[in-house]
Amino acid sequence: MNPSWQLRLRRCRGYVLAAALVVTLGHGAPAAAGRADEKVLILAQPLARADAVWMAQAKGFFKEENLQVTVRWVSSGNDALRTFQDGSEEKPGSADFVIVNELLAVHHWQATDGGFAVIAALARDAEGYVAIARSEVTTPEALKGKAVGIEVGSTGAWFLGEYLRAHGMSELDVAVKPVPPDSILTWNLDGDYLAAFFLREPFGARALTTHGSRVHRLATAKGYMSGYMMIGTRKSYLRDHAGVAERLLRALEKGRRYAEEHKAEVIQFAREMFSVEDVAPVEADYTSNERLLGLDQVTVGDFDKLTRWMKEAGLAARPFDRDSFFDADPLRRALPERLAPEFAR
Repeated sequence: MNPSWQLRLRRCRGYVLAAALVVTLGHGAPAAAGRADEKVLILAQPLARADAVWMAQAKGFFKEENLQVTVRWVSSGNDALRTFQDGSEEKPGSADFVIVNELLAVHHWQATDGGFAVIAALARDAEGYVAIARSEVTTPEALKGKAVGIEVGSTGAWFLGEYLRAHGMSELDVAVKPVPPDSILTWNLDGDYLAAFFLREPFGARALTTHGSRVHRLATAKGYMSGYMMIGTRKSYLRDHAGVAERLLRALEKGRRYAEEHKAEVIQFAREMFSVEDVAPVEADYTSNERLLGLDQVTVGDFDKLTRWMKEAGLAARPFDRDSFFDADPLRRALPERLAPEFAR
């Protein structure tokens, strides 16, 4: 999570643990007689990009689909996947769905030998990924031969790769330096060798405030790629729990529409559920977030770029198989208009 939104969840770790990491969603009326609600456990970070989940919780949309949904809020995507991987359908308390970014989703699909599948892109964001450069670095070509700071294996690192590729270069044309994103806030512009950082907001905005006119926003990821929030599950779960994913997607679609139309309620949810005091980063994420809940052609194109970059970066453990990584059947049945032609049958 963004640093100013509880400094990458340092504070969130405290209140998440204090709440026993569990929030029950959908406190509506009891299900109709003769039909028990399906119990569903989701692992997710408390990120504004997943505000469709927030509003599905707050407005009872899960319950409307006869789902008894529990969300276990976790402090990072890696933690979510570790917990998800440690469980199994037979193990009490195991998660049924997990929400993570695009890179982690591909890594988990690889690690499970294709046993994991993404059923939808929940949201994406291009404006939230930025390149912050010294004031004298004003063109892509000015980066050639210079040092560029990235977090290794991050979406920001992928952004750098796509940005360079679009301008006829590659990572071989710059000196890639692995640095934590918050190091931009202590950037020594008088002695440091770094020419730019590629990272996620609000680090960029905070750097502009900290360093003033000595740095500037060289680019955003718009037109190059987008970062994603993906919802996925075990393929065995989809086989053994027919119809649940479709009901979940319908509830999330209601939450997506509601979040898009009720900004104040999204912000208030963050205040009350996660004890957020400084809501500026939440508001920024709300504005740049594209609520998707689908698998459209932009998603297909971005994942073609992502998996090519992962292969070049040595992060691909197996050839990417779109039909294995994405299971489009739940969307096809629940929201068929959200599918790209590539998923047509």
